[in-house]
Amino acid sequence: MLHERPDLQAELSTVTAEDLLLLAVSHARSGDLLRAEQYLSAARQRGHDAGRVVYWLVRVCVAASRYQSALIHAGSYLRDHPSDWSLRLVVATIHEALGDLDRAQSELERIVGAEPSIPLAHYRLAMLYRSRESERDRARLHLEKYLKLTPDGPHAAEVRSVLSEVTDVSKGPRHVPYPGTDDGGEEAIP
Repeated sequence: MLHERPDLQAELSTVTAEDLLLLAVSHARSGDLLRAEQYLSAARQRGHDAGRVVYWLVRVCVAASRYQSALIHAGSYLRDHPSDWSLRLVVATIHEALGDLDRAQSELERIVGAEPSIPLAHYRLAMLYRSRESERDRARLHLEKYLKLTPDGPHAAEVRSVLSEVTDVSKGPRHVPYPGTDDGGEEAIP
């Protein structure tokens, strides 16, 4: 048995941080997410590159539906690396998924304020703003910024559609022709 082997601690001390990370990734890929998280934490304690370990920790925790743990791992890393915008975008997405829209919005605003060249942050922020009537103009600005940064991006068609929606709404009521008239005018009611 393992606990009876006196040389176990000596053997474990020879396992490198990189080996621990590789074991963690292997366990994550096979679906053993708890074991993966344990190995990742051990790799971090042994001094493995924190950014790489946190990437996997957050990924593993999200895959296991352990969102609060993912936020804790990300938060501790972001305290020392506040400008890791891609991780901050993941954090915003987790907050949004958990229904904490104010925190998601705060993270997204922080990203676009500091690094305005990230199209996905503009897209996500616009989608949050769009749901609030008073924020439609702000949504439009971020939708336009998204298209400017990536006109053929993965969300471009949706952004164009939403952009026309928020633009139409922001113009107020408009005259809709009565069906069946040729001139586009309203038909008199008899």
